[in-house]
Amino acid sequence: MTDLALAGRPAYFGARVARVEDDRLLTGRGAYVADIHLPGMAEVVFVRSVFAHARIAVDLEATRSLDGVVDAVSASDLTDVSDYPDFITYMQPIKGFPLARDKVRYVGSPIVAVVAENRYVAEDAAELVDIQYDEMPAVTTAETALAEDAPKLFDHWPDNRIVNLPLRLDDVEEVFRTHRIVSGRYATHRHSGVPMETRGCIAEFRDGRLTLWTSAQSPHIVRTTLSYLLPISERDIRVVAPDVGGGFGVKTHIYPEEVLVSWLAMRLGRPVRWIEDRAEHMVASNHAREHTLELQAAVEDDGTVLAVRCHLLHDVGSGEIFMPGICPTFVAGSHVTGAYRIPLAENSYTQYVTNKTPAGAYRGFGAPEAYFAVEQLIEKIAREVGVDSIELRRKMLLRDEDLPYTSATGGIIDSGSFRESFERALAIGREAEAKRRAQFADDPTVRIGFGVATYLEGTTPTYFGTTGHWTSHDSATIRIEPDGSAVVSVGVTTTGQGTTTMVAVLTADALGLPMDKVRVEIGDTDTCPYGLGGWGSRSTVTGGGAILKAAGVLREKILRIAAHRLEVDEADLVMENGGVHVAGSPEKVITMGEIGTLAWVRTFELPEGVDPGLESTQTYDPPLLQHVPDERGRMNGAAVWANATHTAVVKVDIETGVIEILDYVVVHDCGPIVNPPILEGQVHGGVAQEIGGTLYEHLAYTEDGQPLATTFMDYLIPSSMEIPEIVVEHLESPSPNMPLGLKGAGEGGCLGPPATLSNAVTNALREFDVEITQLPITPGVIRDKIRAARLADV
Repeated sequence: MTDLALAGRPAYFGARVARVEDDRLLTGRGAYVADIHLPGMAEVVFVRSVFAHARIAVDLEATRSLDGVVDAVSASDLTDVSDYPDFITYMQPIKGFPLARDKVRYVGSPIVAVVAENRYVAEDAAELVDIQYDEMPAVTTAETALAEDAPKLFDHWPDNRIVNLPLRLDDVEEVFRTHRIVSGRYATHRHSGVPMETRGCIAEFRDGRLTLWTSAQSPHIVRTTLSYLLPISERDIRVVAPDVGGGFGVKTHIYPEEVLVSWLAMRLGRPVRWIEDRAEHMVASNHAREHTLELQAAVEDDGTVLAVRCHLLHDVGSGEIFMPGICPTFVAGSHVTGAYRIPLAENSYTQYVTNKTPAGAYRGFGAPEAYFAVEQLIEKIAREVGVDSIELRRKMLLRDEDLPYTSATGGIIDSGSFRESFERALAIGREAEAKRRAQFADDPTVRIGFGVATYLEGTTPTYFGTTGHWTSHDSATIRIEPDGSAVVSVGVTTTGQGTTTMVAVLTADALGLPMDKVRVEIGDTDTCPYGLGGWGSRSTVTGGGAILKAAGVLREKILRIAAHRLEVDEADLVMENGGVHVAGSPEKVITMGEIGTLAWVRTFELPEGVDPGLESTQTYDPPLLQHVPDERGRMNGAAVWANATHTAVVKVDIETGVIEILDYVVVHDCGPIVNPPILEGQVHGGVAQEIGGTLYEHLAYTEDGQPLATTFMDYLIPSSMEIPEIVVEHLESPSPNMPLGLKGAGEGGCLGPPATLSNAVTNALREFDVEITQLPITPGVIRDKIRAARLADV
């Protein structure tokens, strides 16, 4: 196997290197989809359903007759477009289509695409579309969706269950039969990623080739999917993800708009563009979370958990999204044992459809939901058994001597710093708590609370559970040019998180080059090898593994050429500073430019048996991954596991119910750190996002399926005023199985806040015996719980 290593002592790995992409972005030289203008480009507006559940009939005559309208199409016009494929065999088939055929199942469902010479005309024309709605009863809750007489969303299904996977394990049942049981029902609400850049795409069909520029996280997967739906071969499709202003899982899905814009460009023979407005984003881009975990623990007298049993329910909205939005439930199930030594687990799953926007991927992908439930249950166990919850966690946490450890849900944990991160976060958090209690000791309306949560995070996952089709590898091509500079093309992508810098750092160090001699190509299916994109905290491990493999192949060839030219043994050579020199004799050197010239230009001077060229394409597929579960539902769906502990100090005003986060601490371990500033930004961003998800953001609906949050007046996103200063410390426990010991880090920050903050709030309100079992924790919720406690004491 090619050596997955760096050339020598790293110059950039672990250093606080400035991001290579920032100068261009900060000086306005970025190119997002909305910045792209093509000659003759038309604009598209989508007409969307205003009802949650209805049969429809469409008349486009008035729309098509308006001056400036290029085309207007409904589902009946898409005669050469195929259904989205249903790859996952254990879910009910959706038979999804880009436009609603005869029935709409959520407010925001696309029904008609209007193409006009400009956006203004398109918007006016959209108002002329005549849609007749025959409204049907809406299904908006688990109770109504799962009722025997529930209106069915899909006529070809027996009921509204998209997935139903019960499980009963005899050994788990025996433990529950003979031990004390502590139970809880914990619900997360519907919210999702809100990237600064909404979705958008532009398509052009020229000389028999389709080019799609789209704000997406996985260009090659978009290309392959388009070939399944449109009458065009994959070889004739190019997909480009230009600069992308945030993804967070929202942009991993292949949406109807991408298919329609591509089809319209082929139909019309001219470029076509669609840019999502914010109101559309709130109802048409995927939603997320909305899990309920019915969690039980079989415990010893001292609170030690011997087994957990969990029934996971998930509202996936109408389910009309590709890839399907069912997999976060299974990720939640894989995390229910947390970072604890819990020998047995039994998970059952019920996922159901409702007349709401389809649910799918969002940063954390089920794990924040799981840890909210798990860490709240730990608190409940401690209360019921009569032990300290901190001591209970400490007793059950994984220890160094337990590693490698296989969890009860199948996760293979090969490394970690569970005790160390826990103790360090506690120490910092307790010190902050003491200061805050002293600060507010004389305020009778203030209660101070301290919360802690600790967790494992599965990173670098398989994509097979999510897609039923794609798996886990990624690719890289490195080419040394005749002047000695390097071009590296990768299949992983960036949505602003610094992937380009990571690629440049690993390439430069692996080949002993200055970073300014490395150019990164990313996000273009014509120039980059086939890869699965950026999601699942995978890019550094899988992309890095492919880069290191390609660099290893090139190093062998470079050293052979250099040894021939310098007339020394390859073992005596060192690669660094843009050249190769004899160890101990830096003056006896051949530059990378000279080597590149020999490889590509003066090829007659190459050693005998060495072919011209200096380029390598390699793929990397992480070890240990499993793609399907065993008979007990166990699966190591993540190649490697990071860990962290969060602590928080909150102030709760018992009169208004307002919660203020005073201090927040993260002690995080994702193995060796490629770039500290980028990692810190990832952690800060993740914490901030899920502070929003815990305290503010909520995609609420009425009983008849009307969304109540369609603007930022209704959907509350925290500002810098609501986000505290976040103390972040890093530990590094390298994985023995991953390249350079790396682990993923993109989602870790968002796993902790729901559990940590809910624990802090319950600690602050312990005099009222408050238990948080549902999110979000709003001032109204706090006031209601305090009022109920006071009435109970009367």
